[in-house]
Amino acid sequence: MERQAPKMTIRIRVATIEDAGPLAHIAEKTFRASYAKFNAPEDMNAYCAETFGKAQQTSEILHPAKTTLLLENKGVLSGFAQICWHKAPNCSLQASSPSEVRRFYLEQNLHGTGAAQTLMNSVFKEAQKTETDVLWLGVWTQNFKALAFYRKYGFIEVGEHTFQLGADRQTDLILSTHLKSRAPDSP
Repeated sequence: MERQAPKMTIRIRVATIEDAGPLAHIAEKTFRASYAKFNAPEDMNAYCAETFGKAQQTSEILHPAKTTLLLENKGVLSGFAQICWHKAPNCSLQASSPSEVRRFYLEQNLHGTGAAQTLMNSVFKEAQKTETDVLWLGVWTQNFKALAFYRKYGFIEVGEHTFQLGADRQTDLILSTHLKSRAPDSP
């Protein structure tokens, strides 16, 4: 049986301070949907409490070196991406002005609908407005679906780092892509 994509009306916009509460909710919800089945509840709870509260989201929205893009579907917040401007990873990266795609999450029901591509294209457009020459991100070694998605956008493995989830030290791959080698709006 063929899966029909839901009818969507996608809008991407930059988060404002009024979005902190809804962003905290969607951030925790999508993170748990992606990783809860693979991790201990106490580690998930510790990480989410530290990372996704309204106060933390407020701080991140107001931070001048971060931009949070919100994806709304039919007016409902359904995903987001956060970019940390001009931040280098702790590995060898040939870049004069790298920026990190720190978070990239969508509601599960939007996976496979083209919404992720719309959001990622918006990330690239935002990066092209800055001096960023390389985008990089960390992705869990076991998140094969995300790895495949990022590789479609030209991200290649350049290193790894530790991701602390509660008391659990995990390994994330660091992937990067050069902005100049990517055509606009292409995966």
